Amino acid sequence: MDIYPEDYTEITKKLSVGQVRKVPHKGCSLSNVLRIESTVEGYKMYCFKCAQSSFTSTFNSPLERARRQKSFDAYREAKANISYELPLDFSQQIPSEGLSWLGKGGFTVRMIERYNVGYSNKLARVIIPVGNLGYLARAVESWQRPKYLEKVPQGVMWESNQAPTERPSACAVCEDILSAGRCGEIMKAYSLLGTTLSTTQLSTLMKYQKIYLWLDGDRAGEIGIKKSINRLRMFSKVQIVRSSVDPKLMTNKQIKELLR
Repeated sequence: MDIYPEDYTEITKKLSVGQVRKVPHKGCSLSNVLRIESTVEGYKMYCFKCAQSSFTSTFNSPLERARRQKSFDAYREAKANISYELPLDFSQQIPSEGLSWLGKGGFTVRMIERYNVGYSNKLARVIIPVGNLGYLARAVESWQRPKYLEKVPQGVMWESNQAPTERPSACAVCEDILSAGRCGEIMKAYSLLGTTLSTTQLSTLMKYQKIYLWLDGDRAGEIGIKKSINRLRMFSKVQIVRSSVDPKLMTNKQIKELLR
């Protein structure tokens, strides 16, 4: 039975380079007989029942192949490195793909400069420093998996700066950095860099009288809200903010209306 790669795009697009997944071969078997492997060159598929195989190249140029391999190797090296220092080739010269991603998240040129956002050519990722304690590297090319490389000590949060001082006793808490950055234009804001609230993060938030908890509406976000709200309510008034889209996809006016 022939293998049609387009039937498996929902699977292949979620695979990181080096990952393997076994799934049913459509039209051949309902059992997990089709092996799909994501490689730097593309996607290799082989059916253990009918012995059919397929290869889908993700690019054709040898130079592009070498570039992607270099990026993948740099990702593995950075992930394994115990250091939280910014990449050695960190630069504020961000390519168009990176600027596009930042722009879609509402980050202006002024915000990019204020938060010292940059780029690593070796990693082929946008680099967002987390204070002086690490960084978040975000892939901006469709072939890269996983999207995020988080290099921060456990319990560290990203926090906004230069927020208006009208409500110094209140803050917003989001999952991702871009959302927190956008909320930071309205009031002090933090990114949990996830959905779990640690003891260290809790100690930082204790000084605020009111906390706007604005996590994603997916299952992980809902679980995070339930776990976090009980701990936060021990010392602060907590207002859960719900929206159909993340703050980073809203206008400042819309964000301000929800942070009343």
